[in-house]
Amino acid sequence: MQFVVNSSHHTRGYYLIDDIYPKWPIFVKSFAFPSDAKKQRFKVMQEAARKDVERAFGVLQLRWNIVKGSARLWKNEHMSSIMFACIILHNMIIEDEGADTIDWKVEAGGEGSSSGPHTEFNTGAPSDFAAYMAQSSNLKDSRLHARLCDDLVEHIWARFGPIKS
Repeated sequence: MQFVVNSSHHTRGYYLIDDIYPKWPIFVKSFAFPSDAKKQRFKVMQEAARKDVERAFGVLQLRWNIVKGSARLWKNEHMSSIMFACIILHNMIIEDEGADTIDWKVEAGGEGSSSGPHTEFNTGAPSDFAAYMAQSSNLKDSRLHARLCDDLVEHIWARFGPIKS
């Protein structure tokens, strides 16, 4: 995934995470103790977005097994298609049956539609270890992590400004 933020080009997507993960350019944490107003604004926005994503993803995981497994080696277009399909199906079910008709306790216990067999499919993973290592060469670069975080802080500040009391 490629994107531009704060006039900087980035070549990998990222996950919004909490403090237990390493400083890699695929992970974006909030600041434990923000030192200025920009970082405080970023902390509020990052934590709110992370909680929203966790809730939404949890709902999808309860319903479909394919969303539960690891997707790191999937091709982006496959992952995107699968997620869009799950989201669309979920929204269709809610629209048709209503939110109150879903028994989350049964689905959380594995007896709902998520208990079906796993389906195997091509993940688009590199065919050998050398190709995998070449593809992941900058995965742990802490300088890329710092640049991404700085770019996101500046972007959020430019877009939303200070926190209003």
